[in-house]
Amino acid sequence: MFSVDHLVNLNKPCPFWTADSHCGLRDCAVKPCSPVMGIKQTVCRSFALFVLLKWPDSQMDDNEESPDSQYVDLLLNPERYTGYKGPEAWQIWNSIYEENCFKPFTVKRPLMPFQSSSGSEGNFFIVGLFPVSGQCVEKRAFYRLISGLHASINVHLSARYLLDDTWFQRKWGHNVSEFRQRFDSDLTAGEGPKRLRNLYFLYLIELRALAKVLPFFNQPSFRLYTGRPEEDTKHKELLLEILNLARSFPLHFDETSLFAGDEKEAAQLKEDIRLAFLNISRIMDCVGCFKCRVWGKVQTQGLGTALKILFSERQIEALPQSREQRPSFQLSRQEVVSLLNAFGRISTSIRELKTFRSLLAEER
Repeated sequence: MFSVDHLVNLNKPCPFWTADSHCGLRDCAVKPCSPVMGIKQTVCRSFALFVLLKWPDSQMDDNEESPDSQYVDLLLNPERYTGYKGPEAWQIWNSIYEENCFKPFTVKRPLMPFQSSSGSEGNFFIVGLFPVSGQCVEKRAFYRLISGLHASINVHLSARYLLDDTWFQRKWGHNVSEFRQRFDSDLTAGEGPKRLRNLYFLYLIELRALAKVLPFFNQPSFRLYTGRPEEDTKHKELLLEILNLARSFPLHFDETSLFAGDEKEAAQLKEDIRLAFLNISRIMDCVGCFKCRVWGKVQTQGLGTALKILFSERQIEALPQSREQRPSFQLSRQEVVSLLNAFGRISTSIRELKTFRSLLAEER
């Protein structure tokens, strides 16, 4: 995947509750980009991915016009265990599930988090929270997507766990015990395997979106901007190669069953889901660990962009061939960056599952 930078506003206060957004752990801090003069926009690296497209979307909560927004080099800020944990971290996921996942009221309250003995970050699955019969397929799918995103983040944290922290070295690696606490069927009351199935469901959704968005990136007018024409051409070729590989995958998710009923009901469901994604992004502003916040917002926006693509098939098919015509479908630079990085994270999770299977087999 391309190395990219991402625009975030880390100074935004939590809009829902009083939160301490100043995590004292050193691994919570974010390393910002160094500005490079002579280019229209701030560039983290000479080979960073830039998309010179304007997308006037008032719902974008991190934008280039905000004086508090900054570009963050995602390569310098990898997603891994930071030590961020406790009631505040649990409150984030509880709010996401409780308020934004169309949770059935049959689930008993208060919701209690499932925590491992180490109490590590991200380990805040809601026990017993599951879609039930009677919910429409769209709401069940939305729940599974959020559950899959949560599972993916937990796989990352288990795979890049801080194993050794001494004055002369810091070592991250696979923590099999932590992985078990999050996904073992016996330790999670049977929920762990469901979470992993939801992770694969999320992977298929985002893979399908990459396949369907190929015509947009294939337009002659679309270009990636690094400030170096040769690199721009090379990056676009690599991007198209990735998208063609996604299109060749034989087992794509079929989204035609979603929002296929009454037009008014379908429109309302789409609006409900759009607002839920917006609300989840705002909840991410309550994450006290800045590095966790960056990756949470990247992956949430990436999933939202994937859904936008899936339900814009007609607009994508009708993309004009000439630069004079204004396209009815566009993606902002932020959406492109988040889409590619979110899929990169999900792909990494799938790969790490294979590694954990091998490590677990060695212990038997």
